[in-house]
Amino acid sequence: MTNWSKKTLIAACTAALAAGALAGCGSSSGESGSPDGANGAASGEPLEITMLATLYGPNPPSGPLQKLLEEATNTKLNFTWVPGTVYVDKMTTAIAASTLPKVIQVHSTEMKNTAVVNSIRSGMFWEIGDLLKDYPNLVKYQDPKLLEGTKYFGKLYGLFYEIDVSRTGVQYRKDWLDKLGLKVPTNLDELYEVMKAFTNNDPDGNGIQDTYGNIDRNELPYGAFKNIATWHGTPNEWGVDEAGKLKPDFMFPEYIDAMKYMKRLYDEKLINQDFTVTTPAQQEEKFLNGKGGMLIGNIFARQEKIAKLNPNGVLDVFHRIAGPKGTFNYGGTGVGSLYLFPKTSVKTEGELKKILAFFNKLLEPDVYKLFNGVEGTHYKKLDDTTIEFLPEAADLRTNEVNPWSNVLHFANFNVYKVKQTDPLIQKQLDAIADNKSIAVMNPAANLLSTTQAEKGTELQKLITDATYKFILGTIDLDGFNKEVDKWRKGGGDKIVEELNQQFKENK
Repeated sequence: MTNWSKKTLIAACTAALAAGALAGCGSSSGESGSPDGANGAASGEPLEITMLATLYGPNPPSGPLQKLLEEATNTKLNFTWVPGTVYVDKMTTAIAASTLPKVIQVHSTEMKNTAVVNSIRSGMFWEIGDLLKDYPNLVKYQDPKLLEGTKYFGKLYGLFYEIDVSRTGVQYRKDWLDKLGLKVPTNLDELYEVMKAFTNNDPDGNGIQDTYGNIDRNELPYGAFKNIATWHGTPNEWGVDEAGKLKPDFMFPEYIDAMKYMKRLYDEKLINQDFTVTTPAQQEEKFLNGKGGMLIGNIFARQEKIAKLNPNGVLDVFHRIAGPKGTFNYGGTGVGSLYLFPKTSVKTEGELKKILAFFNKLLEPDVYKLFNGVEGTHYKKLDDTTIEFLPEAADLRTNEVNPWSNVLHFANFNVYKVKQTDPLIQKQLDAIADNKSIAVMNPAANLLSTTQAEKGTELQKLITDATYKFILGTIDLDGFNKEVDKWRKGGGDKIVEELNQQFKENK
């Protein structure tokens, strides 16, 4: 994510890009000795690019951007826009049926999905490692260290969409906090007390106890749980024990502490009781409609959204919560998703080179600036290096620009600096920058075992379900440990063995 599917998670990236998180960069020449031309075809018939793309908004993109991108790259973009809530199912079904377009987007959370790994191992996708040298913009903006972490069985199959290392934090209702005379929480105990007050002390003033401290969703990594686990000191997916060996996060005592904390929130009704079936879109809707005082996970608060529903609603953010072992935040890999190229639809290496040329062309400044929108419609230019987004065009950017940015604005730079006029957005960007110093990374992110490829998805679901069951109270700690034993006997111990062998070799 769904993607850091997914979700949402990349929707958050759009906000960062729209906020001008990064300064502009110099132009790149785009010249290439490639016989297919790294800039794509300048003339001739447009190249059709079909792609399975994630849609995070309610509707596929409208407006002029598709035509402008097609004209700039001499392509015909024929994208299948799939809602983020069902994207993984659609992707795995297409893989199983071999009904794939020329490009598919694999979210970072699904990069070790059994269907994805096995299809790569079977030879379904093109290897591109030997070709990238012919595409100067891809060489410049595809960080070799991040590329290394996307390899399968030592080979490179995809381009990656770069994202920030950690965008985690907490959105909250500042007007509620102020009304109740509370301070921004700085540790786990204070966080609990604020959620309790948001639930029990009538923060919306309607005389009814109808609010929750936090609105959560049905994704462990991007909702409350993995963030709470990190604050407790839990490793990120995999950790290194006292003997210097890898073991999964759920085998550390801090994971159990986090489950108990989360269970307390659930038992006391401080979080929405339907969180296990609440989608990211439903989570945001509940929060914006005043059903809860916090969103733990995604730090991007959108004041203009809540203002439409509640003119008196004021949002703010914080990102540092101290736990028993210090102050940490859940980190990612810096990779939001991969673009893979199926051999069933990309028939020849020549066609593959043309598609790579399309991605290379996107990184030309005159093309890449289109992801800011259209001058005069979505932004105004202040000088040759700086623009300012038009406040009245916020909805237009959401409908016309953001879907394309979510899918194709894949390098972590922007052509223009964006003048930031919203202090809340600047606060969010500052938090993201600060997160780099406290982000907990996954030490096994670039490792992949054979057993994990075969059974990883199934085994992960076993632990996810057991975690939910413990929080909901349908199993106790003994019951959770029994599920862990099932994981171990079902292939988990073999995964641990294989990953540790690679971990040892990489030291």
